[in-house]
Amino acid sequence: MRNSFCFCFSFYIAVLQEFQRIVDRAEGIVVFSFGSVTPSEKMPGSWKLAFIDAFKRFPNYHFIWRYVGTDLQGELPPNVHVFKWLPQSDLLQNPKIKAFITHGGYNSVQESISAGVPLITIPLFGDQPKNALLAERHRFAVTIHKSDLSADVIAKALDTILTDHSFSRNVERLSRMVRKQPVSAAHLIVSWAEFVAEFRTLDNLVPAGTKLNFIQYHSLDVITFLLSAFAFVLFVIYKLLKFIILKLCSVIYRKRKQKNE
Repeated sequence: MRNSFCFCFSFYIAVLQEFQRIVDRAEGIVVFSFGSVTPSEKMPGSWKLAFIDAFKRFPNYHFIWRYVGTDLQGELPPNVHVFKWLPQSDLLQNPKIKAFITHGGYNSVQESISAGVPLITIPLFGDQPKNALLAERHRFAVTIHKSDLSADVIAKALDTILTDHSFSRNVERLSRMVRKQPVSAAHLIVSWAEFVAEFRTLDNLVPAGTKLNFIQYHSLDVITFLLSAFAFVLFVIYKLLKFIILKLCSVIYRKRKQKNE
């Protein structure tokens, strides 16, 4: 256990030192990660080349890209650095980080707000389109639709985020709001613990589901009714189609019989 811990800690320190070397020699840094659920090495080849082409157009900025694959080694310009793992939350806190390219996952959006870093979101599925829309509505993100992804579109989004400082100001304001909540989380926990200790169980806080039986709680009666209704409709359709087909066959048979006579 001790050896494993030492190895992981040493690896973490080495990675941080490598990041620091990149940060020190760059005018600004852009972080690029689609998270672990949608790793960017599985994106279409045209997307990969589009990102690389767009990054080449910003030689004064360095791009740190979470990328597990090895197929891009010969394609990367000097200002693009790929890593199989990123200390994303810590990295975003560095003042030289100017933008974060992400799929718009909940954790990524929260981390960007906490660090005060504007976003370029490329939502793929799930809650990501909604998160991207909210970030854009609060004016700290530019959204790229995946169907529009190209080097020119990416470069335009980067230019907007890196030159229009209103995006940084907006997300920094949100970051300050998060840090300066009127009521801290620690105070809320203590207050509610004291409240529950004093008043015990309150009827209005007991979920209504506790008074339902198994069938009602899982809506099995409703599901059974809907399935029965669906089966009945299918049965009626089957009988109706069968009747129509038999009638048509009967008419055709009579016409053929009349011709033969």
